[in-house]
Formats: sequence, structure tokens, C-alpha cells
Amino acid sequence: MKETPWFYEHCLGADFEVTDSDAANFLQSQFSNELRPFEAGRATYGLWLDAKGKVMGDSVVLCLGASLFRVCSEGSDGATIRAHLERHIIADDVEIEPINGAHGFEIPAEVCALIDLTVPDAGHFLETEYGCLAHAPESCCRFLVDSDSAATKLRARLVELGCSRLSTTEHGLLRMAAGRPLIPEEIGPADLPGEGELEPVAVSFTKGCYLGQEVVARMHNLGQAQRRLFVVEGTGALPVLPMPLHDANGKRVGEIRSAYSEAGGWQGVALLKRRFVLSGNKLMAGVKAIKVRDSLSERRAKSV
Repeated sequence: MKETPWFYEHCLGADFEVTDSDAANFLQSQFSNELRPFEAGRATYGLWLDAKGKVMGDSVVLCLGASLFRVCSEGSDGATIRAHLERHIIADDVEIEPINGAHGFEIPAEVCALIDLTVPDAGHFLETEYGCLAHAPESCCRFLVDSDSAATKLRARLVELGCSRLSTTEHGLLRMAAGRPLIPEEIGPADLPGEGELEPVAVSFTKGCYLGQEVVARMHNLGQAQRRLFVVEGTGALPVLPMPLHDANGKRVGEIRSAYSEAGGWQGVALLKRRFVLSGNKLMAGVKAIKVRDSLSERRAKSV
């Protein structure tokens, strides 16, 4: 992780409320992770899957009360998730309403102390003067800030303390270093959670039935997925995404899903067939050689 204090401000891809008498049980039947007990202050990260277990998107679900939940995501599209959920409302008393204008901030946990805030326990959030503050993976915290004035106040405070504001590229490289997949760009509607090795942080195997649960459980019980996310690097301009990758024999072994510029070239994340790829391998993107560095899961293990 970056050693100097930093913050990352971003727009929210998804932000909406789920309410009414059946909201809790409905979300429990659709979400990949355990939402119980339905107690105010809980913050749960997980996935929205289709019937085939493919990843439609990811979210953090904030429990604001027994029948009031807020669903937000940095990268997943809110309209897509809402439409996905609405298709599965049959006789449930559930209302889904979008929220507009919220700001998302990500900061290292140690920066919380600099602004006199307590880091929430894992799986929980706290109400602060700036907005909701939730614990996140890789020793980070995330703010959900509802007003422009609160966002301005938080931004000014962080800058005053010497925190640098990360660009999208800087944050992408930092995220890759921590081994965190970007959804849905790196693992999405054509992929299973196991291919992004998301089960430890985003999937419950004890909560009972939810959409896509049978497929996810079957893959988990059969062993490792055939594909895996790897960090790759190349020289020159950023590749056009998604970029197919082939081995020395011309066999397609996967594709680059994301890429960020850095000195002398770029780094990115590729979904590759595990049996054809080892760290250090050279692959081809057209006529250009691409080097495989290591897997995202290996980086995640080192960052813990």
C-alpha cells in the first residue's frame, strides 16, 4: 500500500434504498453474503449473481433498520442491479428507490485517527459528521457522504492533513497491489465468483439458499476454478480492452480486462486459464509480448 497518507474520491456506480416489510428477507434471498442479523449498523460486502452463478455486480449493503437498507457500489451499475432485483420481486412487499448525489471516499484506516474518527469493526459502519464510515478490506475505510457540503468539508480536512488525492490510475495500481478485483470489469457477467477468488470476502456457504447459490457451492466443492486473475505488464500504449492473450503456440489463454499506465508502460489484470499460465510466462497480445507477474490472490495474501 502507498506509504504517504492518501484519499480517493469517486462517484458511486450504485446507490439505492430497499425498504418495506419484506426488504430484509428479500435481500437475503438475492445477496451472496450473510445479512443476518438484521441490525442497524451492519455493513456487508457481497455479490449479486444470476441463476447461473455469474457475477452481475457487487455492493456493500448497509442495514439502517429492520426494514431499511442502503445498497451502494463503487463500480457496479445501479440501474442494472435494480432491474435485476426487480425481476425477482414476486409477491414481496419491497420498494427500491435510487439515491442521487452521494460522494464516495476511500481512505487508509490510519487516516481515521488523523481526523479523530474510530475505525468501525469489520462488518459494521458508523455515522460520523461527514457521513457513513464503513470498514473495508486491505486496511481501508470507506465514506458514504450524502451532501456536497459534507464532501467539501471532508476533502478540505484531508488535504489540510497532507493527504494526497489519488487519480483513477494511482488508485487502480494501489488496488492491484492489494489484490482486490474490480467488478464488473475484471470479474463480471461472464464469470463466476470462484474465478476471481472472491469466496472468502463475498460469499457465504452457510446462509442457505440465494440466487446462484447452487452453482457457487458446486464449484467450491469441486475445487479450484479453471481460470484465475493475474497481474500482467507490457510496454508502450495502453491496450484496447478487452485484449485477447495467446501463448507461444497461438492458443488463446484469456484476456486483459483492465490496464493502468505507469513509468515505461502499463500494468493490468487479465483473466487467464490457470493450466496454461505460470508467473513469469510470456504471452502475446497480437504481436506484443506481455509478461505475467503474479495472481491477484497472491498479492491479497501478502497485503493482509
